Amino acid sequence: MMRRLGRPGALTATLIALVWAGSSPAGASTLEGTAAYRERIALPPDAVFEAELQDVSRADAPATALGRAVIDPAGPPPFRFQIAYDDAAIQPGRRYVVRAAVRHQGRLLLTTDQAYPVLTGGAAAPLRLLLVSAAARPRPSSRTAPEDGPLDLPASYEGELRSGAGAAVLWHLDLLPLGRYQLRTTHKDSPEPNRFDDIGRWRRDPDSGRLLLRGGREASIAFMPSDGGRALRKADAAGELQRLPQPALIEPRLTLTGMFAYMADAATIVLCADGARLPVAMEGDYKALEAAYLKERHQPGEALLASLDGLIARRRVWWWSGSSGCGAAKPAAIGWPTARCATPTGSWCA
Repeated sequence: MMRRLGRPGALTATLIALVWAGSSPAGASTLEGTAAYRERIALPPDAVFEAELQDVSRADAPATALGRAVIDPAGPPPFRFQIAYDDAAIQPGRRYVVRAAVRHQGRLLLTTDQAYPVLTGGAAAPLRLLLVSAAARPRPSSRTAPEDGPLDLPASYEGELRSGAGAAVLWHLDLLPLGRYQLRTTHKDSPEPNRFDDIGRWRRDPDSGRLLLRGGREASIAFMPSDGGRALRKADAAGELQRLPQPALIEPRLTLTGMFAYMADAATIVLCADGARLPVAMEGDYKALEAAYLKERHQPGEALLASLDGLIARRRVWWWSGSSGCGAAKPAAIGWPTARCATPTGSWCA
């Protein structure tokens, strides 16, 4: 049984993860830049270049697109772009980045493998973005896995898939060690909020070779690896996800449920979705979460079931001996001492 804490959405806290063109708005300003790539490849004549200005500073919401530049067709590099944005939307102390990609009929061809900070404390314009091939093949080594061999982790995949109805959805999937994954889907033809994150467990079916993902969705998601593990295909959608040259792990924003505990000035939570044990950073409205926990616990260090809406992001924490990283959350409810995560059925280990 879960007990509601105060008014919904009023509290905030932080978790630590063990993972690795339209018309110009009123009062518009512009970001100018160029994007290029080093690979000696010729793009299809109808490839499309897109650069996007994003606000990535909120811990309790998906990244917000503030402006976008589209070059259709992309033409030869370098791609010269201007992103128009409303300067009234830019606030001191917030984080803004630019990302770019080239796609052909929904397939990701080139992408930035890092975010480029801009505006508040970021690089001054004009920007110079470097695109890398999404289909770049790793040099022969033990890191190149066949379809039926072990996957080299962590690994990030990205691509645009279209359903039978023709709706375009941009997928970004991070496969992590210990059978965990992170997923972001962006419904391009839908109004905001159109970006949704998920976490959970993945495993490879020994008979079919498919990758099966199970998280907060009602049904599991299945992908079939191809091209030596460099691509993933979904049976009920057109298109494929391409493995990025380097892992580009997202910072998921979603509702998290897990066993929260506090002792000796350190807080942790074990997530129900994937079993990850995360430190909890003491910032924002964390004190409200701690107060609710202390009211319900029976003994020091006792784990209670908690529900949190928030972010999992990377940050270094001095008292944590594992990999650095962090996430932010909005605690909404805490459970009775007898409440526990539901036990999943079947084996969901990688």
